[in-house]
Amino acid sequence: MDKKRIFERTWDFILTRDEKGHYYFEVVCGTVAIYTIEFPLNKDEVEGWNSEGEIFLQHLSYKVRDYPEEYLKRRK
Repeated sequence: MDKKRIFERTWDFILTRDEKGHYYFEVVCGTVAIYTIEFPLNKDEVEGWNSEGEIFLQHLSYKVRDYPEEYLKRRK
């Protein structure tokens, strides 16, 4: 399934949307080893993006880096 890039901050995060309208958030994590975590946004997160825009995504990326295990569980 193709995804369209909606918003991106280099070496930080990428927000994409698939053909069905689902949003996915990919965050660059790590210090010694660099890896990414990509997961679908839930309803509350989509609402946060729609109402707050980039600042919401920035705060969400901080949460992902601080608590990666919580977001690893949500990967598709």
